[in-house]
Amino acid sequence: MVDHARRSSLSDDKATAEGPGSIRELDDSVHDSLREMHGYMRLAREWDLRFEKMFRTGALSKWYSSVGNEATTVAAACAIEAGDSLLTLHRDSGAILRHYLDIHEILPGLVPETSSGRKSVGGDSRQRFLRLACQMLGRKHGFSAGHERSYHYNLIEEQHGLIHIGMISHLGSMIPVAAGTAFAFQQQGNHQVALNFIGEGATSTGDFHEALNIASVWKLPFILVIENNRWAFSTPASQQYACQQLADRGQGYGIPGVQVDGNDPEAVFAVMSSAVDRARSGEGPTLIEAMLGRHRGHSEADDSLDLVPADEQDGYSSQDPLDLVEKKLVDRSTLSVSDLAEIRNRCASLVMVLVDEAMSMPQPDPESPRRIHAD
Repeated sequence: MVDHARRSSLSDDKATAEGPGSIRELDDSVHDSLREMHGYMRLAREWDLRFEKMFRTGALSKWYSSVGNEATTVAAACAIEAGDSLLTLHRDSGAILRHYLDIHEILPGLVPETSSGRKSVGGDSRQRFLRLACQMLGRKHGFSAGHERSYHYNLIEEQHGLIHIGMISHLGSMIPVAAGTAFAFQQQGNHQVALNFIGEGATSTGDFHEALNIASVWKLPFILVIENNRWAFSTPASQQYACQQLADRGQGYGIPGVQVDGNDPEAVFAVMSSAVDRARSGEGPTLIEAMLGRHRGHSEADDSLDLVPADEQDGYSSQDPLDLVEKKLVDRSTLSVSDLAEIRNRCASLVMVLVDEAMSMPQPDPESPRRIHAD
């Protein structure tokens, strides 16, 4: 699959040079890889839209949306395997869904069975998806037993090859945890890698420098993906750092630093595949800066998006990664407009069913945290 993704990038360049007709000459597996990524991207988008609607109607008090980040997060998660560790933040639902779920199991026939060489983690995908919905709704069946409803949880199912370490609100502090996970893998000699997502604002913290420095010195199997939407919480990039691009910081640690179009999943996958190969072979970490648009505020409950100038917001909206991927699939004659509508409807229906089922699940026992503390 790695080779297919790299050929895809080269083939796209050739198609641009030779005209649209050459796009149809792409290998079927390249089309299938993009179809699979699109399936997870659409599922992640419908997941967010469902919870955004619940927030607007008062069913939720807040929501941290991943809209606009799906191309980066899904493609990055496509490059890691069962047994690797995933460390995520607020806006990484695409990576979580890609890592947790076998789309062939939960939505049979949505994408070709042969579309990915990546080994899915084991276990019951639907039950895991339901528990994730329960987690977001604060239900007892959630991963933290309903005592908080966010991505602040760990899910480790070693028997299934699932290692997901949830976020720390002091976002830069995730990076040393990820580097520590990579160090554990290195000590075990098992060739697993740690993938950590971080926002550009967190690169201004000391944890970013300290963790990346030790990761580079020890050649840890660590990949740090910066999701750069240019605004952090509410501070423009011009007030965050003086370098031209954050990927340039990799040079200071003696590691590759790569900037990539975060709206292009094929480009992200190609860069990630190289980083994973490097990490598994013992060559050390890679710093990846994925350039994204700011499509939502820090959360749906604040007004941070109002700080982004209207013309800048319009530019980001015109580069919605899901729209771009769907246009590419239609232009390549891989899917039709009616195919895309069917995929959207099936993903939305699954999310609706699971969220409704989660809503019917029991609330947590309010006394249980006190009992745990007493024990």
